[in-house]
Amino acid sequence: MGWLRKHIGLTSLGEFGFKRWLDSHAFEVLAEIRVKVGQVVLDFGCGSGTYTIPAAKLVGKDGRVYALDINRAALDRMEEKAKQEGLNNVVRIDVSGGEKIPLEDESIDLMLLIDVLQEVDDKGALFDEAYRILKSGGIVSVYPMHVSEKDVIMLATSRCFLLKERKFDERILIFSRAR
Repeated sequence: MGWLRKHIGLTSLGEFGFKRWLDSHAFEVLAEIRVKVGQVVLDFGCGSGTYTIPAAKLVGKDGRVYALDINRAALDRMEEKAKQEGLNNVVRIDVSGGEKIPLEDESIDLMLLIDVLQEVDDKGALFDEAYRILKSGGIVSVYPMHVSEKDVIMLATSRCFLLKERKFDERILIFSRAR
C-alpha cells in the first residue's frame, strides 16, 4: 500500500472523498485486492461499471466478470463501456431485486460488494448466497460505506467467512470463504 500513501493521504479523506478516490482508482484498487488473470468475478450492484470494466481488463480474455444490478439503464451504460473497450468477457445479469444470485454453486473466485450493502434488505441472505457461489477459499471484498463495519464483520463471520485483511486505510474488508 506504499504507492497509495504517495498518491494521497487516505486517512484525511472523509467517506465521500474516499469513495470518489476509490472510484477514480478502480483499476489499482482491484489489482491491490488481487483480481487476477483468469479469475471469475462478480460485481454485485455494479451500476454503470466503475469496477466491472477494470476487473474485466484484469481478468483478461480467459477470465469473466459478471455484472449484476437491478438498474437496467446503468447496465446498458456498463455494456456500452465494455463494448467500447472491446471487452468480451463481461456478462450482464439483470435482476429485479432480492438477494438470490443466478449463478452456479462454487463458480466465483471473487465477489465485489463496493458501496452496495445499504441497498440490500436481507444482508444475511446475501452472504449466504456469496458463500454458495464462491469457490472454496474465494474472496468477498466489501466497502461498507453506509453500513456499520462492525455489523458487516459480525454478519460475514456468522456466515462462515473469515476476515483475512483490510486494505486502503482499513476501509476495505477482505473476507475469505472458509471450507
